[in-house]
Amino acid sequence: MGELAAASKVHVMVSYWWSRGDSLANYQLGQILTRAAGVDEADITDSQSIDRALRIAVADPAVLAELDQWWQMVETRRAGNTTRNPGLGLERSIRYLTDRLDAVTVTPEALGECRRQVAAVDQTITGAKDLPELAHPDAEMLDLLARYREARSRVLALA
Repeated sequence: MGELAAASKVHVMVSYWWSRGDSLANYQLGQILTRAAGVDEADITDSQSIDRALRIAVADPAVLAELDQWWQMVETRRAGNTTRNPGLGLERSIRYLTDRLDAVTVTPEALGECRRQVAAVDQTITGAKDLPELAHPDAEMLDLLARYREARSRVLALA
C-alpha cells in the first residue's frame, strides 16, 4: 500500500473509532495528536479539530504508525463492536422523554414517539452491554442509566 493510501486509511479508521466515543481511548488519541500536531491540546470532542490534527499527524511516518496501532487497539478493546458509547446520546434521550412526559397532556402520538425512543435506546444499550462504558461504568454513566431507567419506567407505565 502506498504512503498516501496508508495515511488515508489510518485517517479514516482513526476518525471512525474516535466517533465510537470510547473516552479512555479518545484521551490517548488526544495525547498522540497533541504531540503530533504541535498544538497545546487537541480537542477530542470536536470532529473538525480531530480532522485537522489528523491531517497534520498522518504526514509524519512515526505518528502514522502510532495512529495505526491506536485504531487497531481500539478495535480490539471494543471486540470489533461498532456500537457508539450509549452515554453520548443518553442525556438527549432522557430530556426528550421527560419533556414529552411532563407535558400537560400526553397524547397518544407523543406516547408512541416515547415508546419508539425507548426501543431505540434499549437496542443501543443492549448492543453496547459488553463495551467498556457499560461493562465498567463510571459514576456519570451510572447516573445516566438510573435517570434513563426512571424515564423508561414512566413510558412503560403509560402503556
